[in-house]
Amino acid sequence: MNNQNKDRFTAYIKGTLTQAEREEIEQQLLTDEEALASYLMSLQLLNQYEGLAHQNNNEMFTFPDIQSQTAFTKRIMKQVDSAVRREERKKKSGSLSWQHLLSHKMIHYTVAASITVIFISTGVFDRLAPGNIYKTETQATPPYSEIMVKKATGWLDTLKPKP
Repeated sequence: MNNQNKDRFTAYIKGTLTQAEREEIEQQLLTDEEALASYLMSLQLLNQYEGLAHQNNNEMFTFPDIQSQTAFTKRIMKQVDSAVRREERKKKSGSLSWQHLLSHKMIHYTVAASITVIFISTGVFDRLAPGNIYKTETQATPPYSEIMVKKATGWLDTLKPKP
């Protein structure tokens, strides 16, 4: 780490850079691993030797020391463990939420196919055809839905194995 980077990172940590310089350093930290390592080293050195200057009243500020590292670790691990157990209970319960069910494409396709079958069987599509708008019910031609159903059942009968 050269002195120029150290000075820039120190100024960044203390908050004395302009907005453009801060954005430039933030972009550099996101893209360059060496810059990130230099920044972390500057942060550590600044904390150890100089302290951080608090912006409001120029008091010396240092990071708080953890009184009991083992107690802190246990507390964090307990929170992580409880979150993991909660997720496991959700998975084991096997209950699917409505939102989860409604987000599947197969549910959408099944509902659409069911509605289409209902419309075909009730003759809704027969009334939509332009030639059938003025026809009366007494005519001898069967509706399109009946023709389609007969063709489908005939096709299915050809697939059925013969005894």
